[in-house]
Amino acid sequence: MSILDAARQRRDAALPPRRIDYDRMNRVHPRQKAALTRAIKTGNAETIARVCKAAIAEWNAIGAWPDDWHRWQVALNDALPWNDSVDLYDL
Repeated sequence: MSILDAARQRRDAALPPRRIDYDRMNRVHPRQKAALTRAIKTGNAETIARVCKAAIAEWNAIGAWPDDWHRWQVALNDALPWNDSVDLYDL
């Protein structure tokens, strides 16, 4: 089997792209931002991490992350000590 044949076989075996549920994102994103704001006001890193994890699960179910996903990362970074960091992908 040639390299091109193998590439074609992988292409044909790939799942079709998932549709992004924009309506759902438009509904849940404002609530997620409000939940993040409330979590930030507590100052508790565990609470912020819980809110981040819930938002990520929702984004993955929707099929896309919002353009301002970094807000959640910055909130988590700010809540942790200066010498500690956790990436959102690791939650």
